Amino acid sequence: MQEKELKTQALALPEKAGFITVHSQTTLDRANEFLKTVKIFRRNVKDFFEPLKRDLNKAKASLLERIGFLDNPAEEAETIVKKEITRYLTEQEEIRMKAEEEARQEKEKAFEKAREAEKLGFKEEAEKIRKEETKLATPLPPPVKAEGTHLRKNWTYEVTDITKVPREYLIINSVLLNATVRADKEKTNIPGIRAYQETSVSTRI
Repeated sequence: MQEKELKTQALALPEKAGFITVHSQTTLDRANEFLKTVKIFRRNVKDFFEPLKRDLNKAKASLLERIGFLDNPAEEAETIVKKEITRYLTEQEEIRMKAEEEARQEKEKAFEKAREAEKLGFKEEAEKIRKEETKLATPLPPPVKAEGTHLRKNWTYEVTDITKVPREYLIINSVLLNATVRADKEKTNIPGIRAYQETSVSTRI
């Protein structure tokens, strides 16, 4: 069977399904036979493409291995250098922040001295102090820059005590819940959880 033939059959199935109504044993049997036909068709589609999927998966695995062989050492090198650049830029930023704080404190001391002089009536002396502070202020170290590279700060988190985390930040363990409900069925007894049964149609060929 060719893909073109499969495509023709696939496009016709929804239209055929639209004409099916179940209102008696006879129509139920017809609907059931149609379902079996659909199941067989879907199996044929899967079988048709299975070899292609296997080849594709092998090709993908091989390609990823080749990419990794070349990219993994490059990624390692990038990580090493990024750590070193981060260390240096962080260090320089701390030095600059410390210098800014020291300059701010020096300026505050000088201006406080000027305010005291003004209180005592020495306005000219106060103005002189301010001008000297502005003129003689310690120059700040220039920002360190690397073309195309900069420090990126990102807030993240770590859990220190799971029992103290508010419930709105927690998620349901769906895998465990589904397994428990399937096993215990109507006897499921989990606070805050209601187990119920869903009904659907399953067809075997």
